[in-house]
Amino acid sequence: MEMNRNIMQEQSAQTILPTSVQSENASSESQIALVGPELNKPTDAAELQYDSIEAARIVRHLTDGYFEPEYILLFGKLVGGTPHSDPAAYDLLVVVRNTPKYDWLQAKRILRYKMPYRHRKITYINLYILPLNYVESHRTPFLYFAHAEGMLLYCSDHYSFRRPKRPIDFARAYADAKFHYDTFRTLGNDLLEQAQDAFTEGHNVRLAAQFTAQAAVYFYHMLYYVYHGMPFDLHDPVVMHDRMRTLSTKLMLVFDDNHIENIFTIPRLKEVLMKTTYQAEFYMASQEAELHMERVQRAAEIIENCAGMRLELYKELSEKQ
Repeated sequence: MEMNRNIMQEQSAQTILPTSVQSENASSESQIALVGPELNKPTDAAELQYDSIEAARIVRHLTDGYFEPEYILLFGKLVGGTPHSDPAAYDLLVVVRNTPKYDWLQAKRILRYKMPYRHRKITYINLYILPLNYVESHRTPFLYFAHAEGMLLYCSDHYSFRRPKRPIDFARAYADAKFHYDTFRTLGNDLLEQAQDAFTEGHNVRLAAQFTAQAAVYFYHMLYYVYHGMPFDLHDPVVMHDRMRTLSTKLMLVFDDNHIENIFTIPRLKEVLMKTTYQAEFYMASQEAELHMERVQRAAEIIENCAGMRLELYKELSEKQ
């Protein structure tokens, strides 16, 4: 996303807290802005859809020797913006100048250690850690929504945060996302059909499992690109699911372990991808293969629907421009 003086609207980096929170955090949260200026946002903590003190604590932990961000934005449903995560989640864009030592997975672990789930009012934290040069040079719907609608939680002393002065080209964004949607949806559905044929007609569990696992990767690639406007740089279904699980509660219901029913499909798909290609001793019972195929098929339908609704949003916005 371009962030230069030609297209951005100046906004000073300052601390602005809801009135009821100021007295509690005045001494310890000097750089944390819980309500962005210039936006018509609620100013009382009781009106916020998230806990402002909890959000401030998240920022404090992220900046306590782990990251040196230029700014941190909270975007999505919690601030009344374009929905990103389906369940209640802190969708956070952390923009850094230099490549940090820790990636988003490690950052989530840090927060889990510092703020265990049982102590959070909102369980899920969805982190995006992006370099400033990438953010300044790309104009995607994901970056636009975050910067245009997001709540500025933190801004460094030497950085002047600015909001977009005009919308991105949503017609172009729609065409780009639709191309990736059609490409990977077709590949994924073809593989699921081949998996079913291999299983029912050829009784080839190995091939059916391999096709199923690869189909899941294709669908996650499709979902990621439609939402973020950039390719996912990994092909690990475990990491991909962790990255995108909050985009749809239904997707979480398909694959997340509930500690009563052992839902192990995602790690098993990763094992399938690693073993079916090169290891002759791979084995999977036909009942297990059928279970994973059924779950991936359900997930594929959910992902298609989720990505399709996002495309409709881009198309609708493009028609208004």
